[in-house]
Order: sequence, then structure tokens, then C-alpha cells
Amino acid sequence: MSNILIVVDRNNPDHNALGDIAAAVCDAGASVVSVDEASHVIEACVPTDQLSVIKSMEGVSYVRSVFTYLREDSAAPLEAA
Repeated sequence: MSNILIVVDRNNPDHNALGDIAAAVCDAGASVVSVDEASHVIEACVPTDQLSVIKSMEGVSYVRSVFTYLREDSAAPLEAA
């Protein structure tokens, strides 16, 4: 998983709004953490293998990976040795 910042081009050729791009990021499997409308920045948590999908979205001008970590899918407790 990666925590990312997505900078949206205000003048993108497709005229995608910030909310439209945030919805598309969610469709790519991310969880949107916050949307800064004044700066046109979206903060999200996304599976690392989806970074290239988000980077190629129309209207996205820059994606910065702030923090990457391993997320275990198993919720089983650890056994004492």
C-alpha cells in the first residue's frame, strides 16, 4: 500500500473536476483520505500496483508516493512461541 498525494491540473484538456478524479481514484481501488480544493490535491491510500493507473489518469499532473508499506491480508493473531 502507498499513501500518495495527487496533484490535479486545473486546466486539464478533458475538464475533469477534482471530484471526478477523486471518484476515479476510488474506482482504481484507493481510499481517498482528503481533498484540498484550494490546492487541487488529493491524498489517498492505494495498492502500490495501481500507482501507474492513477499516474496515467487524465487531469493528473503529478503523483507523489509519501509512504509505502506492506499490508498483510491475514487478520489471524500471532501465536506465542
